[in-house]
Amino acid sequence: MAGEKAQINQLKFGAVLSYVSLALGTIVSLIYTPVMLTRLGESEYGVYNLVLPVISYLNLLNFGLGSAYTRYYSKYKAADDREGMAKLNGMFLTTYMVLGIIVLALGLIISFNAPFVFGKKLTESELALAKKLMIVLSFNAAIAFPISVFESHVMINERYVFQKLVAMIKSVLNPLIMIPLLIIGFRSMTMVILSLLVTILSGALNIFYCFKKLNMPINFKSFDFPLMRRMLKFTSFVFIGIVVDQFNWSIDRLLLGWLHGTTAVTIYVQASQLNLYYLSLATAFSGILTPRVHRMVATGESDSEISKLFARTGRLQFILMSMVFLGFVAVGKPFIVLWSGGDFSKYTVSYYIALILFASTLIPAIQNVGIEIQRAKNMHKFRSLVYLGVAIANVILSLPLTIRMQGLGASIGTFISTFVGNVLLMNIYYYKKIKLDIPMFWKEISKMLVSLVIPLIAAILIARFAHISSYLGVVIWGAAFVLIFIPNMWLLGMNEYEKGLVTSAIKKFLPKRQ
Repeated sequence: MAGEKAQINQLKFGAVLSYVSLALGTIVSLIYTPVMLTRLGESEYGVYNLVLPVISYLNLLNFGLGSAYTRYYSKYKAADDREGMAKLNGMFLTTYMVLGIIVLALGLIISFNAPFVFGKKLTESELALAKKLMIVLSFNAAIAFPISVFESHVMINERYVFQKLVAMIKSVLNPLIMIPLLIIGFRSMTMVILSLLVTILSGALNIFYCFKKLNMPINFKSFDFPLMRRMLKFTSFVFIGIVVDQFNWSIDRLLLGWLHGTTAVTIYVQASQLNLYYLSLATAFSGILTPRVHRMVATGESDSEISKLFARTGRLQFILMSMVFLGFVAVGKPFIVLWSGGDFSKYTVSYYIALILFASTLIPAIQNVGIEIQRAKNMHKFRSLVYLGVAIANVILSLPLTIRMQGLGASIGTFISTFVGNVLLMNIYYYKKIKLDIPMFWKEISKMLVSLVIPLIAAILIARFAHISSYLGVVIWGAAFVLIFIPNMWLLGMNEYEKGLVTSAIKKFLPKRQ
């Protein structure tokens, strides 16, 4: 009983820390990005953001094995098979060290072929910088591979407090150190070197915690090749899904770099960076539910109970994400222009790109838990094939739209392909094959729509008539919108369970009566 209570406390504190970490990281990053853009200039900033998606592709060489680790370790842990857990840990560390070496080799090969990878629109100095950044970031990616095994071990043992504290250090420490360095004249090479040092620091913390606190068992002597083959079979479609998802969200940058150069990339990146923060609102909460979902499936929980978790999580995510979406409608245009340096004529389009990307993200984000439900049931093949179709459709649609409308066209192509694949087709699959109660899910979401009517009208009126020319104006009008949104959602949208979560959290901060 005490262990179950401690687990629940870890989950609650983990959820709180997820959003605290997200809030701190976002605030610091929002300060960091304009400093970075101003100090680096559009050219160097654009090069930096062209290199990042290439490194992201190299990180995909983990083949989605993290999902297999979660699945199989959960089984060994449920059976109290310490020998099996030790063997699995040894296998994964060995595999990830080998993969890290491969990533480093590929990164170095790419760095020496920068003109072919990044296109001919870049100048000689931009290509030389891209080469240097690739080398350092390749070392970073290679080191991160074996470290990820220890991070997964912390997560599977549901030590969310430690996990989120380390994540907070990673997301906040790097920019806090880098901002003054940029101001005094350091540039993008210093940024990637600092990122490498932070990776080493967080890795050391995870390794220490795993051995000293979790007594992580490791056995390097018996590499179970049949088990690895089974895991690779399980992760093959996880890997395809991750690859095409990564490709789908980064192809726009690469198309813009090839077709229009670094300035077009910079304008688009301002919007896509905000979309990344927006998506993080959903993944911050759904990520800590991964072990619970796998445990529910492993112990034979009914589809009805899993559907309730799916809907309950979706509603909570929808409340937060709809507030941010409509808030961005209200004050997003002046914010993104101020944030990008104040050039209204150039960065206004980033606002519309961001709105389109937000819209394409919203529904898949509130159904994020469904991804882990598929993996836990070993029914993720269809999703991977759908995402492959989405990526192909995105390229076909985005290419002519990007040629004609630059970043705005690229975002429209992403929206159309994502809506058809990630929303329409995936909801049919959830209902028909995964046996999730999708009609119930959408019925629960629809109950909250009436609460959005007045906030939507208010957001449009603020966007149209409020003349905002400073960050103070953004804060004041943003706060005014929130004060309209909250009572409408409380009175017309939230159910008793959701209100109870809020009131219980508030009570914890109030002084206890004597």
